[in-house]
Amino acid sequence: MLVLLSLEIQRHFQTRHDIAAAQIRLEELEQRNQKLNDELQLAADARYREGLVRQMGYVHKDELLYLRAQPKAAPAPNSSN
Repeated sequence: MLVLLSLEIQRHFQTRHDIAAAQIRLEELEQRNQKLNDELQLAADARYREGLVRQMGYVHKDELLYLRAQPKAAPAPNSSN
């Protein structure tokens, strides 16, 4: 009888642990879901979408894209003089 009682107590604590882990996972998923909903709301805004594609380097068909060349670094001075 004592063995059965100890098994039930062990099962009780394991179940409580599983519930706590599931609650933590649920909170993480709810936060992720909220972030995705926020992104979805932003994506509905045309200005936001235009900003994203401009960051990727896209321009309107009647615009020109000017690229600035980065200056090359000067070579290090030779110290063998």
